[in-house]
Amino acid sequence: MIAKPNCSSTDSSVSRCVQDLLCNTSVVLNLSEVEMEEFCLNQDEYLEKYLGPRRSPMFLPVCITYLLIFLVGAVGNILTCIVIARNKVMRTPTNFYLFSLAVSDLLVLLLGMPLELYEMWSNYPFLLGKGGCYFKTFLFETVCFASILNVTALSVERYIAVVHPLRAKYVVTRTHAKRVILSVWSMSVLCAIPNTSLHGIFTLPLPKGKGVGAMPTSATCMLVKPRWMYNLIIQITTLLFFFIPMLTISVLYLLIGMQLKREKMLQVLEAKAGLGQDSSSNVRSQQQKTRRQQVTKMLCK
Repeated sequence: MIAKPNCSSTDSSVSRCVQDLLCNTSVVLNLSEVEMEEFCLNQDEYLEKYLGPRRSPMFLPVCITYLLIFLVGAVGNILTCIVIARNKVMRTPTNFYLFSLAVSDLLVLLLGMPLELYEMWSNYPFLLGKGGCYFKTFLFETVCFASILNVTALSVERYIAVVHPLRAKYVVTRTHAKRVILSVWSMSVLCAIPNTSLHGIFTLPLPKGKGVGAMPTSATCMLVKPRWMYNLIIQITTLLFFFIPMLTISVLYLLIGMQLKREKMLQVLEAKAGLGQDSSSNVRSQQQKTRRQQVTKMLCK
C-alpha cells in the first residue's frame, strides 16, 4: 500500500507528476508506483526506457565501415560472377562453388547490409512489417548456412582430386558441382525456416491509464517466441553448421597435406638413393607428374 504524501508540500525525491497522482485517491487505488512513473513519462521517454535509444550511438563509425566493406565486396564479387558467367573456360567445378559463394556474399551486401544500417539508424519503429522481419531473418540465416556448406563442399572436392585422383574423374565434374550447389541452397533454405519462425514484430503496450492496446511506434523486429526454443535451435545449427563443417574441413586438409608430404618424401628418398638416373624411377616420376596434370586439368574443366 503506497503511503499518501502531504499534498501541500513539494518532495524533491518524487516527481511533480507522481506526487499529483498520489494526491488523487481514485488513481492511487488503480496504479502501482511503477505504473504511476510510466504514466508520467512522455512517449519518447517510455520507449527509451524499455527499448533503449532510437538511434545507435555507433551508427556513424559502423556506417563508414559498412560502406568500405560494401564497395570492396560488391565490386569483387560482381566481377567474379561476371568473369565466370561470360567465359566458358572459367566454368570449372571449383569456380562454380566460388560463384555460389559470391552470390551469397552479394545477397548480404545488397540486401542484408542496408537492413542492418536501417535498424541502427532507427531501432524502432520497424516499418517493413512482419514480412520484412521474416525476410531479414531468413536472408541472414540462409546465406550464412549456404556459405559454410559451399566451403565444405569445395574442400571435399579438393580432397577427392588430390587423394583419389582416379575417382575425381567421375566425381569432380560440372554436372556434379551444380547438383551439390543446388542441394546446398535447398538445405540452407529449409534450415533457415525454424529460426525465422521464432521472430516477428513486438510492440509495447500502452502505459496503464493511457488506454488499451499497443504502441505502433514501438514496433521492433525481434524474437517473439519462448527463449528456450531459440536456444535449442541455435545449439542445433551451431553443431550442424559450425562444429561439424569445421571438423570436416580440418580433417580433409590434414589428409591432403599428408598425401602431398608423402609424395614429396618419396621423391626425396628416390633422389637420395641415387635412383634419379634409373629409367624405372623416371617412369614413376613421369607418372606422378602426369597424375598431377590430370588432377589440375579435371579441376579446370
